[in-house]
Amino acid sequence: MRCAPITLDIPPHLVKQARLFAARGDDLQAVCHVLDDYGRLVAEVRQLRARVAQLDYEGAALDARLTALQDACRAILQL
Repeated sequence: MRCAPITLDIPPHLVKQARLFAARGDDLQAVCHVLDDYGRLVAEVRQLRARVAQLDYEGAALDARLTALQDACRAILQL
């Protein structure tokens, strides 16, 4: 089922930005491309944020292990 087009007053600066991102023909195609792509981009940003959080956790765990290893090495050198 196809819906009837909706007329929206989109500020010119947003249309201009859409044309820069979309690199497509006319204003309508550019805005539609950006709107179509929005959901995918939001999902990717969420995945990237989760991955960064995981990397932060892994980095902290690695730092803790490195500190423990350095402490053990210092203890061995003092023997």
